[in-house]
Amino acid sequence: MKGQVITIVGPTASGKTALSVRLAKRLGTCVISGDAFQVYRGMDIGTAKVTPEEADGVPHYLVDCLDPRESWTAGRFCELAGEIIARENAAGRVPILCGGTGLYVQSLLEGYTFLPKGEGAKSRWHVVCAARGADALRDELLRRGVAEADIPADPQRRIRLLEVMDLGGGTAGKSSGRVYAGPVAGIAMDRVWLYERINERVDRMMAAGLADEVRRLLDAGVPRDAPSMRGIGYRETAAALAGEMTLAEAAERIKTNTRHFAKRQLTWYRRMPYIQWFERKRGENEEMWYHTIEQTIISQIEGDRHGRKNEFTGHISE
Repeated sequence: MKGQVITIVGPTASGKTALSVRLAKRLGTCVISGDAFQVYRGMDIGTAKVTPEEADGVPHYLVDCLDPRESWTAGRFCELAGEIIARENAAGRVPILCGGTGLYVQSLLEGYTFLPKGEGAKSRWHVVCAARGADALRDELLRRGVAEADIPADPQRRIRLLEVMDLGGGTAGKSSGRVYAGPVAGIAMDRVWLYERINERVDRMMAAGLADEVRRLLDAGVPRDAPSMRGIGYRETAAALAGEMTLAEAAERIKTNTRHFAKRQLTWYRRMPYIQWFERKRGENEEMWYHTIEQTIISQIEGDRHGRKNEFTGHISE
């Protein structure tokens, strides 16, 4: 094992940020963002980036540190997140990985090695797509055991899924094992309630000025086709600002796309059988729910430190 990290996953709008901050404050540690878009400066509202008030003094890493004209990759994420984990562990702390991007979280926890762009595993699916079309990618995913309903419509997402499967080995639904010890806790909730929370979050984003945020990015020279602008909320709002739809229509499309994204997140997490799920129920005492999961995770970390078996990973610390 490379080290120890607490991981919090779950669909968007499930409450990962609040739980991560609470845990970090109790443990005196930091939070590492596992989100593919919160890394970009100036993209705050649409990414639901943690605010200073929400962070409450807890250090957050891989947030707000990259120009939106630049590319952010899973490989670069794994490299930097690994450095932070090693540094925190050396200081006697267990950092918290708060993740929403399944590719990033799984790649880090399972130790995927990403090849540089060019010749090799990462490029061949781009070549296949260019030569034979997106249907060839679909056929390959079906051959590897991915259910039809779980195959992304976007060719780039199909390519990314095949790249991950190449790097991790095996077929969909199988994990290559973990290189980091520590609890991996997932937040689950009723689908109807989750969708309500997503819709409410989008309404708050629009009211908070998402359109102005996107306009500022475009005015600053960030191209509409930049990787950062492909994020949900940004591409729809940019289309509205270009006159391709109204802002009201953009808001509804963001809600729909975010709900679809939440479903894809849950599909991805099914390939990570080591996740321990904690269900949030509508109407339950929120403080009690947070306390219960905090105590479970903290007791597990203390168990690792004293050589007791970790029920999340099966790992027995030395």
